[in-house]
Amino acid sequence: MVFDHRDFQSGSRTNEIRRERDIMRPEAYTVVYDKDNYKAPIPLELAPEDVFSKREDGIRDNILRYLGEYRLGVKFDEFFYREEKGHLIGETHLASSEPGAIRDVFRRAITSREQKGLSARREVAECLGFQKLEQELLSSPNKSLFIWVSPPGPREDGYGLYSFTFVGQVINDPSRGRRIRVIPYRNIAKLETHRQTLSYFSDRARQFAKDTDFLAEPITFSPNDEIQAPEDILEFMGEQEKFNIDWMERLRGRVGFLIDGYIDLVRSDASEDELIKSRNAIENYTIRIKDEIIAGFGNNTLSNQNTVSARRIFDDLGDKTPPPVSGSCGSTLMEYHENNNKKWDYHTGDCVVCHTKGIDVGPCSICKNCEKEFDAQEMAPQAA
Repeated sequence: MVFDHRDFQSGSRTNEIRRERDIMRPEAYTVVYDKDNYKAPIPLELAPEDVFSKREDGIRDNILRYLGEYRLGVKFDEFFYREEKGHLIGETHLASSEPGAIRDVFRRAITSREQKGLSARREVAECLGFQKLEQELLSSPNKSLFIWVSPPGPREDGYGLYSFTFVGQVINDPSRGRRIRVIPYRNIAKLETHRQTLSYFSDRARQFAKDTDFLAEPITFSPNDEIQAPEDILEFMGEQEKFNIDWMERLRGRVGFLIDGYIDLVRSDASEDELIKSRNAIENYTIRIKDEIIAGFGNNTLSNQNTVSARRIFDDLGDKTPPPVSGSCGSTLMEYHENNNKKWDYHTGDCVVCHTKGIDVGPCSICKNCEKEFDAQEMAPQAA
């Protein structure tokens, strides 16, 4: 997640589940992002209380989706993006619950990886890809569909064996306007299987050879007689289980009070160590009740436990590091671009990849030279 796993940012991950490999061990949920994003500057035209409330909702959704993916191993999730017009230059972009362009998350992911001395190869593909996908979805008619595969990255970088396939549709909600519905679908298909599936929708998919090829090329298409909705895509892929996200409310009911305690710590500018301890406790607690949540039995009503009981669990379970986890996505959950048909506008800025200042950059703040270098590297032959 950039998602928001990637996340696309899920629901808010990134809309965001954010996934990143820490220098010491694979960190699937990086707490410093929550702290930094919560304290980020607020545009003057927005009410601070509204922004902080939406940021807290975003943290809540990101943690729930992270737990669903990594600790429950669920197949399905669902979130929505909305169209938003920027206040400064009036451009339309995709946004989640909080005001602001989703693509900014992708830019930050590149910078964050580089600051840790880690490869930003997938993050660059994600950012270039998302800006193209965003442009196509914003100009697509209602009911347009897309499918986007995020295979695992290299095992040596801490990635797992499973993939995410994102399927979605442009919908017109009478009460909320045009939105993008996204279903992240967790699966263990191999690259060849992904190629075969995508080739039904686009001939160019036959050329995909490695993870970034898939990240860089989501497929958009119009509904046809067989496929009218994202659920139809899942069925076409061979999934026999019906789409169901009941796990989300069961999980929310059981761990919501702990997430509220974590948000209290973020709100009070707690140290990173405190946040990591509370995150560990939330994960360990979820692991303990995993079977109950998946099976749908036990006390699944909204918890009435308070902050005091949350802190007690943080103390009891926070010192134990949960079992390492690794997933398919780099830092967010959705990404793509078409190598020879970039239509986005460039402006003068600083490149987040080579750090050249005062150069023409695209919406993800990547200069043309870095785009060409990335394209050349990714077009090089490589066995799947």
